[in-house]
Amino acid sequence: FPVTIGGAIRGGKSFWLLIELFTLCFKYPKSRWLIIRASYSNIERTILVSFRQLLSEGFQQYIKVWDSNTMTATLFNGSQIMFMAESYATDKELNRFRGLEINGAGIDEINEIQEETFNKVIERSGSWNGAGEVPVKILCTCNPTQGWVKDRFYVPYMEGTLPEKWAYIPAKLYDNPHLSKDYIASLKQNMPRYEYEVFVEGNWDYQQKSGRDVMSARALYRWCMVVVSSYRDWETDRKSTRLNSSHSAKSRM
Repeated sequence: FPVTIGGAIRGGKSFWLLIELFTLCFKYPKSRWLIIRASYSNIERTILVSFRQLLSEGFQQYIKVWDSNTMTATLFNGSQIMFMAESYATDKELNRFRGLEINGAGIDEINEIQEETFNKVIERSGSWNGAGEVPVKILCTCNPTQGWVKDRFYVPYMEGTLPEKWAYIPAKLYDNPHLSKDYIASLKQNMPRYEYEVFVEGNWDYQQKSGRDVMSARALYRWCMVVVSSYRDWETDRKSTRLNSSHSAKSRM
């Protein structure tokens, strides 16, 4: 049931997450959904800004109460969307998740949180039974990264080994039709290669090391295999050519 949209910036990933959660709220009255980011400061300057933009564009009519203390929006049909920070630095035991009852969650920038937190979200999702039969949903967004998110989502996706009902959806900058041509051109002209490859092209196979752009170990391994294979083909051809030349020389003798 975890679905991750990963890749380029500005592709509309956060709005997708919010609209999907609103849709689930509408479909399942009295359901409860959690939105997580690494810190409260990140929530305030990113996903909450997008949430308020949606409210200003028509979703406000569905909100009965907004509790700024608990960062919880309660809809008129009783469904709730709750914002919570991981705050792993001050809560490594993840105590804030104890007793939490939810139907599912949205993890914005899952690459910024700990794998233990992701596992905890899986544990708590589906624990709320006050809304009847509600399918468990965990929705995630991310940018390419070298770490556990790549190992659990992107690599299995590329290899066709994702667990059943898990999904990874590649996101591109060009998925967003509202970006100006000047903005897109500026990114290509002015961004360093590493940032452009990762955050614009959504390339998982590059990482930055010591100020230089280098291929990831996996990509480097694939490249080396190509080189080795090419060398073996060349060596085989060379030996074959030498053998044929030797036979030709003996025939002339």
